[in-house]
Amino acid sequence: MTLEKVLEVAGELIDNDNIPKEGLTITYSLNKDTHRKLDEELFYKTNNNLSNFKHNKTIEVNLGGITFLFEIL
Repeated sequence: MTLEKVLEVAGELIDNDNIPKEGLTITYSLNKDTHRKLDEELFYKTNNNLSNFKHNKTIEVNLGGITFLFEIL
């Protein structure tokens, strides 16, 4: 799972008017390495390298009113 793939999935959901988005939460269980890579990618794209990376057990991202949760298997 990459940030690009997350954005692609979010775009598909947002563009589909048949899917109700209010309260929609999607949870992905990722292996440890994939989870860490996604966490780092999100960190460096949103923090402008102003602080040190600290890996989170749970990642939560809201895109277009849809909440994406990423947990470690």
